[in-house]
Parts: sequence; structure tokens; C-alpha cells
Amino acid sequence: MMAVPTETIWDLEPHTGAKHALLRFYLERWFRILATANRKLNYIDGFCGPGRYKGGEPGSPLVALDVARGVANRVDRISFLFTDEDKARIEHLKSELAATNIPGNFHVVTKNEEFAQSLTNILNKLEDSGERLAPTFVFIDPFGFAGVPYQLVKRILQKPKCETFITFMINSVNRFLTHPEENLRQHMCDIFGTTECFQIGEPNRMDRLRDLYQSQLQKAAEFVRYFEMRNNQGSLVYLLFFATNNRLDHIKMKEAMWSVDPQGDFKFSDRTSAQTVLFEPDQAELLWPIIHQQFKAQTVTVRDVLRFVEDNTPFLNKHMKAALLENESIFTPEVDRLKVAPVKIDGSKRIKKTFPDDAVITFPA
Repeated sequence: MMAVPTETIWDLEPHTGAKHALLRFYLERWFRILATANRKLNYIDGFCGPGRYKGGEPGSPLVALDVARGVANRVDRISFLFTDEDKARIEHLKSELAATNIPGNFHVVTKNEEFAQSLTNILNKLEDSGERLAPTFVFIDPFGFAGVPYQLVKRILQKPKCETFITFMINSVNRFLTHPEENLRQHMCDIFGTTECFQIGEPNRMDRLRDLYQSQLQKAAEFVRYFEMRNNQGSLVYLLFFATNNRLDHIKMKEAMWSVDPQGDFKFSDRTSAQTVLFEPDQAELLWPIIHQQFKAQTVTVRDVLRFVEDNTPFLNKHMKAALLENESIFTPEVDRLKVAPVKIDGSKRIKKTFPDDAVITFPA
């Protein structure tokens, strides 16, 4: 289990650095995409911390501000809310912000209060006034499992163009799941939004707890993806859950995950932070059985296959095309070979070894 820091600022751990790399990669795309059609945007950082680490590395608030500068001249306003229960951390963050060049149309608020209370107050105020919440990205990054109620997460996900990126402390949840203290049991109920968690036993309890949380998020979000973060012993420390109702945002987060872990296991272990990946697994080989099972003996367009891959698997367009190419090859036995029509739906010829959206393919039985 990851220890809660006792100091105001602390050392940056490699898996936290990987988390921030994911955050930066994704926010660069989120801000750019949303700024094309929206004049106002919101970024909320629960459990925001002091803003910087002992080695000088920026924390998540400074990462978000830095990325957002890239679209500052394309929007009317970007609002930032940074909350933390620890007063010393908030004061340190304020000093960091005071030394930061912040664009004039950035509205930055820091609050020394519970994340859940801050966000609940905002949502209540907006709903009471009848105002609509601008597109919002909520980063929820606690050290434990308290203070992240599922009902609040569900409430934000039900708002148009709002999504969450959550640190889910699966190790802590697993450790305290059977603790008899009523306060801890209530925190469990709050984070899952159900008492079903108490019915989960061994074997594979952590996997089943993960699946329960994912299924709960899927009640409010069409797309839910998680990423494993591991310590220097290779043990699972926590999960990062991304939840959205936007297809493009889901794809962009998957791209971010692949950028951190090219092997596609959606894992980051401190053991690999200083190593170079020389040989990646054959992603086409891993993906092919999945799409073959979905489309066997069917004639469909590449667009149909791509939609399935992007919405229902961890893989990307490039992995799909590699899988199709490999299984169209003459080196694949004919009975198992993918057949691609020489003419596309629009009547034009298909260029060999390419897979445009309107190409027609027939899967083997």
C-alpha cells in the first residue's frame, strides 16, 4: 500500500510520474478538442497536493495549467479548482501559483476543504440557478479510499461533456474491506455506491473489486478504461480509472495509455521506469482472435471493425490494421484467411494492403 506523505512536499515516485505523463498527454488533446467548440472549460483537481515535488517536478495542478496555456487564446475562460484537506499543502500550492505566469482568462481557485464537499457545493449551486456546467475534466487523486463517493462521481458523469480520471486505491480497499469498524465500512459503501463489495471474497478478490467498480462507473459512463500502477516490487498499488461518454475522448485516453505502456498491458511498474522496451508483443496477434470471434463468417466494412475495436477493446486503429494485414497475407492458410473485396463501397478500387473505412472484408468461419 502506498504510504500517505507526512511532509508538505515529498519525493516523486516513478509510478506517480507515469500518472502525470498520462495526465499531460491526455489533457493536451482534451483542451485542444474541447476548445474548438466551447468558449468555457473547467478543470477540477481533487486532493491536488502542494503543486510541486522535492526534486522540483511539477504536480498535477501545474501540469494542467501548463497544458491549458496552449489553448488560452482560443477560449473565453478556463476555470481551475484545486482542493486539498491539508492546509499546508494548499498554502504551498498558493506560493507556487503566485510564482507562475497565469493567463488573464484563467480563473484559478484553491480551497482547503474536502473534495466531495467542494464539488457538491458547485453542482448544487449550478442546479439551483439553472446554469449548465461547462465541459469539465475532474481529476480525483486521493491517497486512500475515503472522500470519493460514487454518487458524486456518477453525478458529474451524468453532466454533458464531463468526465473523470480517478486514482482507485485497490490495495487499500482490499486491505480494509473486512474491517469491522463502522466508519470504514461506510467509506466502502460510499466509494462503490453499493454494499455488493462486502459479498466479494477470495479467490481473486482484488480483480473482482476492480470489476465491480468498473461496472458501477459504466452505469453513468459509456466508456470506462483502467490502467494498473505497480511499485518497484511489481505489486499492484492502485488503478487509474477513466470514465467518459465521449468516443473521441475515450480513444485519446487509450492513446495516452499506449504512450506510457507500448506493450498494451496498461500497466506501469517502477521496475521498468529506467528500462528500454526492445521487443514489444505482437499486438496484431493478440487482437486478431478478439475481432475474429466478433465477426467470424460475416462480411462487414472496415468501419464496422474499427468501431468495435475502438469502443470495446484496449487496442487502436493501427493495431486493427496490422491484424487485418497479417491475416490477409498469403502466408495465412486460405481457410483461415481474411478476404478483402477489390472494390470499395463507393465503387473505387481498393489499394492492396490498405484498409480504408469503406473497404469490404469477409472473415473466415
